[in-house]
Amino acid sequence: MMSDILPNAPTYGHATLPSCSNPGSFINAPSLSYFFHTKNLKEIQEQGVIPFHRSLKMPGITIGDTVPNLEVEIKYGNSHFCVLNFTLHDYFKNSWTIIFFHPADFTPVCTTELGKMAAYLPEFEKRGVKVLGFSCDDVQSHEEWIKDPRCKVTYPIVADPNRKIIKQLNMVDPDKKDSSGNQLPSRALHIVGPDNKIKLSFLYPACTGRNINEVVRALDSLQKSSKYKVATPANWKPGDPMVICPSVTNEEAEKMFPQGFETQKLPSGKDYLRFTCVN
Repeated sequence: MMSDILPNAPTYGHATLPSCSNPGSFINAPSLSYFFHTKNLKEIQEQGVIPFHRSLKMPGITIGDTVPNLEVEIKYGNSHFCVLNFTLHDYFKNSWTIIFFHPADFTPVCTTELGKMAAYLPEFEKRGVKVLGFSCDDVQSHEEWIKDPRCKVTYPIVADPNRKIIKQLNMVDPDKKDSSGNQLPSRALHIVGPDNKIKLSFLYPACTGRNINEVVRALDSLQKSSKYKVATPANWKPGDPMVICPSVTNEEAEKMFPQGFETQKLPSGKDYLRFTCVN
């Protein structure tokens, strides 16, 4: 039993033992079953207990993290070339924001994504969402690059030629480098909430372009869920019914959703799968 190991979860060298209240927060590298059955602390230390969140967490900033308030330099506008400096939180200004990273300017996948984000900008603006791109090239490169997509690019792109920002955000791709051997950022996209925290993260390999339709769908889900106590089921799309959160009782649901809700009959006999429509 976990209580037989140690109740106060001390640290031995570089190996930290889990507390009884959260036994799943750490995993024994060679064997999970070994970890939960052994009573020998020295053996646990020697086998190398590693934190679950450090061993399996998605690279870089991810869901729940506050985006650091870094000062950045951007290329802004298309017909009029402007270079501006500001902090990320100043740009967010308590609104929803999409931040996305490109491995490099003048590359095929990145250029198609740059244009698609520009084409969808009216959809994001209707939802009160800002867009901010990141690339490891300088602002002069951005000035030329934004001419290549078919859609006019008007959202700002952060310049990071010294790779300082991608390192501070821990967004360095561990496997990809440019022709000069310089590190490249991961092909990541994050949706940032009004509290400056990451609400959703996408991480793609360099060979796979992002699906902007899915970004819009996920954004709609997040905004609905932040306003109502609902969640979106599998394959949900705007206009489809949503599910009521399990924490909401039927009595509370009747008040929260005066338009009504439908409880799906299940073989288990439980009434947790409740659908409703919200605007």
